[in-house]
Amino acid sequence: MKILIIHTAFIGDIVLSTPLIQRLKAMYPESEIDYLTLPTNQSVLSNNPNLHEILLYDKKGKDKGIKGFLRVLKILKQKKYDYAVIPHRFIKSILLAKLAKIPNIVGFDVATGSFLLNKKVHYDMKKHEVERLLDLVEYKGEKIPIRIYPAKENFIKIDKILKNHGYFENQEQKLILVAPGSQRPEKIWPIEKYREVIKRLKKNKNYFIGITGSKSEKELPLNFPNDKNVIDFRGEINLVEFGALISKADIVVGNDSSPVHIASGFEKPFVIGIFGPGKRTLGFFPWTEKSNVIEDNEFYENNIVIIPKNQHKYKKDYYKGISLISVDRVYNEIIKRIKKI
Repeated sequence: MKILIIHTAFIGDIVLSTPLIQRLKAMYPESEIDYLTLPTNQSVLSNNPNLHEILLYDKKGKDKGIKGFLRVLKILKQKKYDYAVIPHRFIKSILLAKLAKIPNIVGFDVATGSFLLNKKVHYDMKKHEVERLLDLVEYKGEKIPIRIYPAKENFIKIDKILKNHGYFENQEQKLILVAPGSQRPEKIWPIEKYREVIKRLKKNKNYFIGITGSKSEKELPLNFPNDKNVIDFRGEINLVEFGALISKADIVVGNDSSPVHIASGFEKPFVIGIFGPGKRTLGFFPWTEKSNVIEDNEFYENNIVIIPKNQHKYKKDYYKGISLISVDRVYNEIIKRIKKI
C-alpha cells in the first residue's frame, strides 16, 4: 500500500503529526508512507524511519499559484497512492488528493472542501491536537509519543558547541534552553522579560542558557557576548540539530510555538510553555507529562494529565494576557523545576 500524508502547516503542526506517522506504519507495516509538506518543515521529518519519502510543496515560494499546484499534482498522480490522510484543514490539500485520483481520502469535517473526502472525521475541540490527528486513523490506545530523529553528526556538532562554552554535562551543571520567538508575533512573551529571566539565570555559573531560534530572530535584543554560560544558537543550527540540543536540556521554556512541541518528543527536558490565558484549551500544548503551561501569574500544575479547576476559557484576545505574565512567575517556575531534578 502507498500512503500519502498531506500537511502544509507550521513546523509545530508537523511535529504534532509524528505520532500519526508512527501509528500508520504500525497499522500498515509493509506500506510506503510519503509526506507532502513545506520546504521549511523538511528537516524536522528527516531521518524518520517510518517515512519513505518527503515531498515538498513550496506554496509560498516557487510553487505559488496554479503552476506550482499543477507541478505537485503531476508528481502525486505519478506516485499512484492508495490512501491519503490529510490533517491540513484547507481545500487545496484535499483537492490535490482528489485530482491525483487517490481512491481513499480521509480528513476532518471542519476542513474547507470536506465534501471531497471519502471519510470525514470529527475535529474534537476538547482533545489535544495529537489525539485529534490519531482520530483520523481511529486510534484509541495508549499515548504515542512525538518523535524527532537527530543523526549522529547532529549530536557531534551540538556537543562541540556546548564544550566550547564549558558545558560538559556534569551533574551540577544545568542546561536551560530559551526559545523566545514565534512565527506569530502575538504569541510572544515580551522580549524584555525573556532578557530579564536570562540575566537572573546567568548569575549562577552552573546554569548554561541556550538561546534558540531562526536567523531572523537574531534581531531580538538578547545578546550576552561577555557571558560564556549564555550560548546563542539562533540561526546556527537547523531543526534536527535543535532536536539533538533539546535531548541534552534540563529545561526548555518558550512560547506557544514549535520548540515546546519538539521538546515534548524527548525524555529529559521539563517543558515550560508561556501561553497566556485560555490558549491551552485549543489543544496545542506540550504532549508530555513533564511540562507546565503558564497562563497567568498563579502557581498551579497545567499539563496533559493535570487540568486546573480554575482553567481560563479561551477568548480570541487571549494574547493580551501574555504580556501580563510576570518575570517572577517564569523565573520561579524554572528554578522550581531545576530543584526537582
